[in-house]
Amino acid sequence: MSAFAQLRVALLSLLFGLASCGAARHFLDEAQLQAFEAAGPVTPELDRDALLAAAPTVGPYRLGVGDLVELRGPRELFASDAAVVGTTPFELHLVRVDDSGSIEVPMLGTLSARGGTVLDLERAVQVAAHPRFLRQKPAIVARVVEHERAAVHVLGAVEKPGVHDLRSDHLTLYGALAAAGGILKSSNLVVGARLIRVRSRENGEVRELALPVKGLNVPFSDVALRRGDVVEVERYEPDTFTVVGLVNRPGAYAHPPEVTVNLMQALATAGGVDIVAAPPYATVFRRAADGTILPATFGISGNGLTDSSALRIKPGDVIVVEHTPASWTRSLFAQILRIQLGFFVDNRANS
Repeated sequence: MSAFAQLRVALLSLLFGLASCGAARHFLDEAQLQAFEAAGPVTPELDRDALLAAAPTVGPYRLGVGDLVELRGPRELFASDAAVVGTTPFELHLVRVDDSGSIEVPMLGTLSARGGTVLDLERAVQVAAHPRFLRQKPAIVARVVEHERAAVHVLGAVEKPGVHDLRSDHLTLYGALAAAGGILKSSNLVVGARLIRVRSRENGEVRELALPVKGLNVPFSDVALRRGDVVEVERYEPDTFTVVGLVNRPGAYAHPPEVTVNLMQALATAGGVDIVAAPPYATVFRRAADGTILPATFGISGNGLTDSSALRIKPGDVIVVEHTPASWTRSLFAQILRIQLGFFVDNRANS
């Protein structure tokens, strides 16, 4: 036997000896497996109590600080000089709701306005005027001629991100998105959003409300905003899982929403495992809520198929199919056979 042949036999003996040694694996006990299965992409929970508290007022508009209100009523109430006789018995009076939420009306003095409707304000003027100043209940008409404006920040996946001044009657999430041109589009295709965050500062503390998006471009619900609020629209990015190692098509693959993908299906999506190496294990790396990376190894052949078929792959998972000494030996042995077959073919062709 030649020296080369002896060396090859010795090498193969060493490789088969290594194949009998087990490599370190991240096998989990029952408690660890439960923690692993509970980990995965962190989806903000919808705070329904906070959502209800932030819901816009339903019904007629409520007056707020800074609104300019027009009052129309008897000249005796609003004329600067009651002795002057005009062409009409009615007079217009413009007044702005001050920081205390009140308005000043000639003859009647200070009236509360904030939080009430224009109908409430009309009744308040009537009650204050009759019967103290007028014998008959006056006809009063009130309307808002200029709404107070408030600046909000709209960031992220919208057509016109930036600071937008909203009228007080449009100071809602829907109003802010409309002012920003809506959720981002590309040509006629809606790019869409995954999540909308609304951050408010109150008493020195920042409060955040996370809202999922329906159909990529419809917020879960409308919410009331306040001056200085920040609306951040997170762009939609398809969920993916990644498969690398001893598979035929390694790479990142889309994880369809609301579709269950198990470990064996994920490997099949990547073209299946290398049938020559026949790796017995796959390790799944998953991020926990605290940022920790949790590895777990599962058998993908023989008895391990049951567990692998039951393991649900989550968006963001990285699946690694690594060599074991046995799979490495099989791959190397197959390569040696291919080389020998190549030499044999070449020799036959040259003979």
